[in-house]
Amino acid sequence: MGNPRRLLFRIGALTGAALIVAGVALRLLSSRRVVTAEDLRVNRLTVAATIYPLYDIAREVAGQYAEVRLIVPPGASPHFFETTPRRLRELQNVKLVFAVGHGLDNWATEITGTAAVAQLFVVDRGIALRRMQDGTVDPHYWLHYGNARRIAENMANALSAADDVHASEYRAQAVAYGERLAEQEAHMRQRLAPVRGVPFLTFHDAWFYFAQDLGLSPAGTFESAAQGEPTPRHLAALQERIVTERIRVIFIEPQMSSSSLKSFAHDNGIGIAELDPLGGTEGPG
Repeated sequence: MGNPRRLLFRIGALTGAALIVAGVALRLLSSRRVVTAEDLRVNRLTVAATIYPLYDIAREVAGQYAEVRLIVPPGASPHFFETTPRRLRELQNVKLVFAVGHGLDNWATEITGTAAVAQLFVVDRGIALRRMQDGTVDPHYWLHYGNARRIAENMANALSAADDVHASEYRAQAVAYGERLAEQEAHMRQRLAPVRGVPFLTFHDAWFYFAQDLGLSPAGTFESAAQGEPTPRHLAALQERIVTERIRVIFIEPQMSSSSLKSFAHDNGIGIAELDPLGGTEGPG
């Protein structure tokens, strides 16, 4: 057995050396700053969404790994949105824009061309789209729970392609969000069961997907077509339907002017309520 004092000295020296190495390692690790919240904020992917529903879904899928910006402000209509130099400047660092397409936000093409955005991504992949009587596609497909889940999956794929480092996180968050949507869908089916088959009117043709998903019965629209003023012939047919189908309510939308509709509802003895297809404002959300 060696000298106890020499042995203790060697142990102490080794321990001290180990502490020095550990301290250096800790300083090196801290100097790299690769896992801090600040690094995630500075280096993370930046994307945008044209309307609030897409923005809301994108935030759920992106989580902390990507910044999501909203283009059309809450309360505004994408049908009447106009780009400005200020909005284009705000999108300079955006790498991906999520859009609905099919006439609702076609101005996004101008944004991606002008603001040097890397990619415009229409989120309709794998979704059964409705063709309207005039041959155009009904673009309100986000108002269907199953479609919203598919939109989340599509966004996860797009985000993963743009930022493969966090691909597994994006896909896991899309799955978790889809599960929450399924729970809410089941709750809504139960809550709306008493009014299945009850006819109602809407301001314009935005609620087909929603009604299809939840078993509701839209009986017509006040507008003849998207953004179109109702013709006398259209209103006469609508009045007849109100009587024959005993329609009791018409739903307006906060983004649309409804002054002429209010007088029509009063003249025909039906109530007015509000449905918001876009959300993002205080109240309905």
